[in-house]
Amino acid sequence: MSGGAAAGAQTYYVYADGSCLGNPGPGGWAAVIVKPDGASRTIYGGDPSTTNNRMELTAAIEGLRVIPAGARVVLRSDSQYLVKTMTLGWKRNMNSDLWLKLDHEAGERKVRFEWVEGHAGDPLNEQADQQARAAAAIAGKTGRLHYHGLPIVDEEPPASAAEFGEDDATVRELRPLLGAGESVRKCGGCGRAFVAAAGHSGRYCQLAPCQLKARRSARQRIK
Repeated sequence: MSGGAAAGAQTYYVYADGSCLGNPGPGGWAAVIVKPDGASRTIYGGDPSTTNNRMELTAAIEGLRVIPAGARVVLRSDSQYLVKTMTLGWKRNMNSDLWLKLDHEAGERKVRFEWVEGHAGDPLNEQADQQARAAAAIAGKTGRLHYHGLPIVDEEPPASAAEFGEDDATVRELRPLLGAGESVRKCGGCGRAFVAAAGHSGRYCQLAPCQLKARRSARQRIK
């Protein structure tokens, strides 16, 4: 871990990077997330047909998504396209869908964007770069979207937060397609994966039997 990552006791650090085998072509993104206690993990994914800039933006979006709303975050990237657009107001001529998502995620947290020089020896930047390249290779080989890595935080994590069971493959493919603020959760009633809208803090899906369990539980807590 770099010295900067250890310095902010209450700050999350995100090292985000994107890669593309051809531009356009198969692409990959990766985000190394360092929690305030120093623990870290890497999430990554890929797209069989994309551009380098879209992968840079996706890395930042996905890195922020797994961090609690309201948290302080330092997001480091070697993409001037990303950092200077967010800090200096560079004109947004393309990728408007991703800029909207990034604006939303940044707006939910206290984010400082920092540019770091690529391939200059920063170990976490290098780790993100290597994983993004590997993710691009996976997308090129399989011809499919993919996502690896579940959130490091969840407002109400299920008992087995690391696995979605039989829904695992579906969740990995769905995750990069989520809209701003959406998340994939595991229902506390039926145990299946479901898409939660922005601001949804519950752990039950909308199926009637699961909502019945949720409301019975809430009524018992009131009593």
